[in-house]
Amino acid sequence: MFTGNLVYEDRPLVDAWVKAVIGGVLALTLVLGIVFFTLDPVAAYILLGVTAFDALIFYLVLPRRYQIYTDRLVVRLGRPLSLTVPFSEIKEIKRGASSRASGAAALRLVTSSKYVVEIVRRGDLRILISPAGRDLFVEQLDQAVKTSPEHELY
Repeated sequence: MFTGNLVYEDRPLVDAWVKAVIGGVLALTLVLGIVFFTLDPVAAYILLGVTAFDALIFYLVLPRRYQIYTDRLVVRLGRPLSLTVPFSEIKEIKRGASSRASGAAALRLVTSSKYVVEIVRRGDLRILISPAGRDLFVEQLDQAVKTSPEHELY
């Protein structure tokens, strides 16, 4: 069980193209659903259901906040989901290049290609995130990990 105190919190930076893709997907199925009401009401209801389902998926999987506690990193997704990474699992923290946002095998929670942070875990998938204040976030996380008693220095 985790008992650490909150040290730092940041929000994700969301690029305009990510917002456009999400808005475009939702708008397309919504508009098609409305248009289909005159042609085929069953298809219209299906498209409106797809719109609601897509909106729910986007809500659940897009990061809301990144929280650094004294003993763990928590990535808050849509309620009730979150991803908790104990400091004992963290091997390395580094500023990622924008090309890493779409590259190798990792859990990608990236919403911006400008500010990518890569968290390398011991024997598990790396995590890629994009906090708005990348440099301060990396500094705070690095300091919290190094001062954590249960972490082996990397």
